[in-house]
Amino acid sequence: MKTKMDISVLIISFNCWSLLKKCIESVEASPFPCREIIIIDNASVDGSPEKIRKTFPNVVLVENPDNVGHTKAVNQGCRLAKGDLILLLDADTEIDKDALPTMLNFLQAHPDVWMVAPKTFLGDGTVQDSAKNFPKPINGLFGRQSLLTRLFPDNPFSRRYLRIKNNKGTSPIQVEHVSAACMLFRRHIIDKIGLWDEGFHSYWVDADWCMRIKKAGGKIYYIPEATITHYEQNQRKYKKSPIRIIKFHTGAHRFYRKYYTWGALDPRSMAAALALSTRALLLLVANHFKAPAESHSDPLAMKRA
Repeated sequence: MKTKMDISVLIISFNCWSLLKKCIESVEASPFPCREIIIIDNASVDGSPEKIRKTFPNVVLVENPDNVGHTKAVNQGCRLAKGDLILLLDADTEIDKDALPTMLNFLQAHPDVWMVAPKTFLGDGTVQDSAKNFPKPINGLFGRQSLLTRLFPDNPFSRRYLRIKNNKGTSPIQVEHVSAACMLFRRHIIDKIGLWDEGFHSYWVDADWCMRIKKAGGKIYYIPEATITHYEQNQRKYKKSPIRIIKFHTGAHRFYRKYYTWGALDPRSMAAALALSTRALLLLVANHFKAPAESHSDPLAMKRA
């Protein structure tokens, strides 16, 4: 007989009420009852806290007086969560009706698995490459949104990193890294390896946590039968906030320095800093000529405060 497990749902919000409302509604529509839904609001000024209290009175709402960033807000929520499992969701996601039960059933059937994540569709219906292996330096050229990956999508460097071929299948597969846009994990992970590393402001912190899970002997699985939609605006064709580009590259360097070098004075670390700085500068120049993102509020602004 399967043991019943309580789930705490954790969402970080910042000025994205219309998307957040749909996200919460999709969670409440799940046939599996949750123990609690926790919203950590990073000082929204669009009236989100008042609307949350009025529309979802049973939600546990924490209002930060300042925008503390995504990583610190996630750690706040994890400290509050009481469930055996925690479902971390971006505010700009909607989970399909059967996604949560499908992921839950897999975890219950595989006690050696620490974390699972669903197949993720973007708003236009294309699949987001959210299940990955850990990157190698070459993935600076063959990354998720890079020109070379778009020109040569079946190249071995992108295929190894993004698990592109596996993302087209229907069977669960073990992966090294999944996106924090949606991850369901056992709460005991926090007891074993600790909370998120707040040295990462936002980007690459999920990769860091997944690396720590791997080093602790935990397993992570991608469950393609569980599906969500991610209304991500961090797409190549749209203009990005410059600070977003900078935070991405500083996070990438921290991750590389932490796991692939001996420290800041290691020549590999210094070479990576130069390469990433050059890449960031080129992207900032190209970014200047891109079209603005769509007019509605940017749901990822909380990740770049």
